[in-house]
Amino acid sequence: GYTHDAQCVTYEGPDADYRGQEICVGSNETAISIADVTDKENPQAVSTASYPGFAYVHQGWLTEDHRYFLLDDELDEVSSNGNASTYIWDMQDLDNPQMIGTHRANFLSIDHNQYVKDNYVYQSNYTAGLRILSLDNISSGELTEVAHFDTFPTNNNADFWGAWSSYPYFDSGIVVVNDISSGLFILKPNLD
Repeated sequence: GYTHDAQCVTYEGPDADYRGQEICVGSNETAISIADVTDKENPQAVSTASYPGFAYVHQGWLTEDHRYFLLDDELDEVSSNGNASTYIWDMQDLDNPQMIGTHRANFLSIDHNQYVKDNYVYQSNYTAGLRILSLDNISSGELTEVAHFDTFPTNNNADFWGAWSSYPYFDSGIVVVNDISSGLFILKPNLD
């Protein structure tokens, strides 16, 4: 598949072979891909990985220590009639990423974009709004929802209405959520 979305970082994770290199993790419709793009004239493919039942490998984000990658599949809820799922990848060896768990939410809404800040992942889930999950047990392949704000209270169906994306990186702790149907929400989560 083509690259729909990618996160590029100066890699500081556990794989010593790539530490200090500019690494991009792409969500490529059918798989994740990892590339070393340090040399812009000669980018190098590092690896690709997929999982059974993929529908549309859409977007993901690395944890701040670059050890794990959290991935959403924008169409798996529609194709399998299942709940929103986050696929948890261990990136200890960039040449061989391993999926170590799947977080299944208790709603059908389609997941769209997610971003990691500190020990939390901020997920936009269309009709189910913003969901904030703790990374405390990520090494066991588990996430735990600790807060949410439903920007589309009409339903939690697997439809393309509601929360499209969020931005949790303001120093103030403010999180903004962009909702296709209702506009911009400005939130201040209390995660203490």
